[in-house]
Amino acid sequence: MTLTTLPVGAITLAVATPAVTSRSPQEVKVDAAPAASEGVKVDLSAAGRAAASSSSKDADIEQSGLPASVQKLLKAIRELQRQIAELTLQIQQALKDPSLTDEERKSKAAGLQAVMSMLQAQISTSSDDLSTLMNRLKSSNDDKVKAGMLIMAKM
Repeated sequence: MTLTTLPVGAITLAVATPAVTSRSPQEVKVDAAPAASEGVKVDLSAAGRAAASSSSKDADIEQSGLPASVQKLLKAIRELQRQIAELTLQIQQALKDPSLTDEERKSKAAGLQAVMSMLQAQISTSSDDLSTLMNRLKSSNDDKVKAGMLIMAKM
């Protein structure tokens, strides 16, 4: 069994092949048929994982058929939701951080909570902007429901 890794841009391909009698890149002779468990393993670099997740995390919005301006606001709201989720984790970690004193924990959590409040206010503003935009575009009720479902889908 031979494992060959090939960097391809942001991805690294790891290909499992059966035993080989010649290692020349021009000529490779295989001794045995590949086993059913052999195959291709793909490892993404950090940049590749980020690109893959950014393209897929809003795929439902991009495929919704809603106008581009509505999609842009929906993506902005989603990003704010992601930031709030991250802040929630940071607050939980701050409250459990044994390297901080009780006062430092409370202070750090309060600072993060203030940032979270600003993000929540921004979601409210963006949601109002979305409603105004969809009314201005004379969006159908179905499109308004679809937009609402897309906002709620990742909460």
